[in-house]
Amino acid sequence: MTIANLTRRVTVLFAALFLAFALAACEEQGTAQQTGEAIDDAAEKAADMVEEGAEKVEEGAEEVEKSAE
Repeated sequence: MTIANLTRRVTVLFAALFLAFALAACEEQGTAQQTGEAIDDAAEKAADMVEEGAEKVEEGAEEVEKSAE
């Protein structure tokens, strides 16, 4: 397991935990519900961006490794 892969997994785990806590905290309807949904969406997008970045880093590391051979 590479460092980038481990970083991606840990980030996704923290994002999932954050979403779970955010959903549990949103018991009221209306503005609080909308705010919670916006936070959930933002956290999901951030997790996706981190995952994509980690994939690019991993791909770059593989290319560097291949060129070093």
